[in-house]
Amino acid sequence: MNDHILIIDNDKSELRKLRQILSREGYSIMTATNIETAESICKNLPIKYVLGEKEFFNFTKDKQSTKINLNDKEVL
Repeated sequence: MNDHILIIDNDKSELRKLRQILSREGYSIMTATNIETAESICKNLPIKYVLGEKEFFNFTKDKQSTKINLNDKEVL
C-alpha cells in the first residue's frame, strides 16, 4: 500500500506519533504544521487522505445533503 497521507497539525509531537502509527500500516506519510506547507505538498504529491484538526479547514455543512464543503471540494 503506497497511498500518501498528509497530516496537518501545529503540534510536532502529535505529528510524530501519527506518522509512526500510520507508517507501520504501510502508508507514506507527509506532515505539515501549517496550511501553506500542506497546500504545497498537495500540489506536488498524489495525496489520497488528509488528516488534521478542523481549524485547518474551512468547513460548511450543506443543509440539503450529507456533503461537507472543504475549501471548495466536496467530501461525502
